[in-house]
Amino acid sequence: MAYRGAKSFDVPGLNKPLTVQDLEESRNIYNVLPTDSQQPEILQSHINNLAALFVRNRADGILGIHLAHAHFAVPANTAILGANYDKPYCRWAKTTAIQTIDLSNVHGHIFVLTDHGFHPYEYQTGPSPDLSEVNSTFLPELADYLNTNNLSTLVGLQIIDQSPAHVFELILPLATVMLDVLDLNGCVPARQTGWKFEVENGEPRVCKSNETHGRNANGHDIFNEGAPHPKLETYQDVKNALVNTGILCA
Repeated sequence: MAYRGAKSFDVPGLNKPLTVQDLEESRNIYNVLPTDSQQPEILQSHINNLAALFVRNRADGILGIHLAHAHFAVPANTAILGANYDKPYCRWAKTTAIQTIDLSNVHGHIFVLTDHGFHPYEYQTGPSPDLSEVNSTFLPELADYLNTNNLSTLVGLQIIDQSPAHVFELILPLATVMLDVLDLNGCVPARQTGWKFEVENGEPRVCKSNETHGRNANGHDIFNEGAPHPKLETYQDVKNALVNTGILCA
């Protein structure tokens, strides 16, 4: 996937209003992404170069990079929509019927560079962040770097969570949940999936890993394949199910 246009970088769900067609396209994008275990490593030299690019364009603190990957096949007429919750703090993202999504209260969360520019493949409830301080050259520069280095299918753009917590991403049936590692039992890191950047002593700095794909230390899935899955219709359902498996601290 390589951007071939030269016009203004209007990105759905970032600096351009979303449409139903945008959400439908997100499913197509997500369903051809590899899993995180199938993706190669992002070279540290690229991460350092991207840190400088983000800081130079004043995008650090708002935007970061994400290992572009998928975990399951998104069903027809749905898109992945996330929301943040408290007690404990988490982000729960699940496949959601597109017809039920309020486009006026949703923004893109993770984006990849396609033939038509950046496009979200995962969404978040709430308004887009204020990008007024980000240089207008940021998106063209980022697209050029990703294309030049053949990174468009490996490195995604992400609106970063402002929480300082180090979180593990756990895979649920047609959903994922991000939880503070301090609230989890028996989970170990599998692969870093998110990076954010900052300025330290006037120089760009790659922050310590804050998003990691986590897995059960015993090697099993969170919910055993083939076994009946618990009902996960509400955040309380998710909490109860994870407590019952012993993964979430009660």
